[in-house]
Amino acid sequence: MRKFVKQGALLLSLASASFAGGLMHNTNQSVDFVRNFAQDAATGAHAAYYNPAGLAFGSQGFHIALHNQTILQTRTVTAKGLGEYEGESFVPAMPSFFIDWHHGDWNVYGGFMIVGGGGSAKFDDGLPMIDAMLSQILGASLSQNEQLGALMKAADLSAMDLYNASFEGTQYIFGFTLGGAYKINDMLSVSLGARFNYATNNYKGEMESTEALEGAVSKTPLPDEVKAGIKKSLSATLNQDLLDVDQTGFGITPIVGVHFRYKNLDASVKYEHNTYLEVENDTKKIADAVGKALPQFLDGKKSDNDMPGFLSVGVNYAWFPWLRTSAGYHHYFDKLANYSGDKDDKLDHNEHEAVFGVEVDPLTWLTVSAGVQKTFYGLTDEYIEDMSFNLDSWSFGGGFAFKCTNWLSVQLGYMITIYDEWNKVDALTKLPTEYDRTSQNIAVGLNFEF
Repeated sequence: MRKFVKQGALLLSLASASFAGGLMHNTNQSVDFVRNFAQDAATGAHAAYYNPAGLAFGSQGFHIALHNQTILQTRTVTAKGLGEYEGESFVPAMPSFFIDWHHGDWNVYGGFMIVGGGGSAKFDDGLPMIDAMLSQILGASLSQNEQLGALMKAADLSAMDLYNASFEGTQYIFGFTLGGAYKINDMLSVSLGARFNYATNNYKGEMESTEALEGAVSKTPLPDEVKAGIKKSLSATLNQDLLDVDQTGFGITPIVGVHFRYKNLDASVKYEHNTYLEVENDTKKIADAVGKALPQFLDGKKSDNDMPGFLSVGVNYAWFPWLRTSAGYHHYFDKLANYSGDKDDKLDHNEHEAVFGVEVDPLTWLTVSAGVQKTFYGLTDEYIEDMSFNLDSWSFGGGFAFKCTNWLSVQLGYMITIYDEWNKVDALTKLPTEYDRTSQNIAVGLNFEF
């Protein structure tokens, strides 16, 4: 079996968001979101990400939120005739931190989050795309050796039987937010802020020979010196470093917001401007064949890695002091962004999603919440790839918030995402292929008020 190992966000391709949200955004930045996705009109400390203008209607003093999520995902690619390729992803820690200070009508806020990428994944049985690329490269190289070609034919071996390929990749976009909010009157507030986004990626790959052909060579009646020559040729071809590249880049995201409050109703609008983000390669090693197949990793080459503009609209309504419902709408301007490989042009439309939530306080110190999210990507067959695919989905979440003291609250949340399957004939392998995913999040957080 071919072994294709990927650690990090995504391997050898445009990295999409690994968690909840847009193609390039992680919107699951707090436990509040995990237990109730409709946070677009929130006023707590986590509103520093979801609704900065709402902070102006928060309580006076300092507010700090320390949250973390553990995420488990799978990606499955099933190619007719090749079988099922399953990748497992495990993110033990995805932290987020928010702080704000409210004094009078003013609020100053800041935060840190992994706004894109992150995570780890492992494909023990490879991917159709990788097998097709490497077998094509090896087939062209090995076909020049007549003795080797005859030997492979006699042993009923294909190029894919000759190697194990190991690839490692990491991809993170770290976000540092700073801004302020101002309450104009008892009904209206505004906010202005910015997020500094630092992208850092690393990709490594190597290939090593299997024992399949060496065993076949040993059993042939060829002279020992011929056998040694074949093994030496194979060793040089099949045992080599394929790739070692670092990518870095940064971009600034301007963020504006407006919050409206009337009696029991809160409503908000937030807009994040398109983030122009470009990463540049520092390539320490790239095999000639890999460079031809994947020119985006050549040394010094720059790639677009924009985060698209993001509009969110939300409402909260308190029916009773102990019962609240909320709803929101998100729109990602993918078609106006620049993605690596011009993948933005391969989308049929911008992404949009709807979120709904409910919260109940059965006790003064306990809040129980639940939420649902429906995500629609503008997917096409051309956009979907083995190594990078998002799918339309439903997400369901729920959890609890415990008010331990006047200054400390503890939150617990769980969410699961159910994806629609996608079927197409892959352009590279020419095989009918099915794509599927699963995702689960477990979250815990501490909130402090001083």
